[in-house]
Amino acid sequence: MKKTLFLTCLIALASSCGVKQEPKIVYKYIEKPVYVECQKPVIPEKPEFQPYQIFRVQFEGEYYYCVNVVNARVISENWLRYKNWCESLENTLK
Repeated sequence: MKKTLFLTCLIALASSCGVKQEPKIVYKYIEKPVYVECQKPVIPEKPEFQPYQIFRVQFEGEYYYCVNVVNARVISENWLRYKNWCESLENTLK
């Protein structure tokens, strides 16, 4: 009887040692900051202002501002350049 008890314990020990136990896996969440470089849009430069002349004229007791043809062209070109610049900024920001 002692032999059977001894053999049973020996078999139980031998079988438990022979079975490979899988290691317990512990997952740890590690927060690691990652720098993401975004692409910055290219902002066009503001157009250069071209100076022009405005004349003040008195006519029948009231003052009026007048511009000759050359200066009127300069004013319109300044306005168009500024308008195009503003529209390109708006499209860049969309």
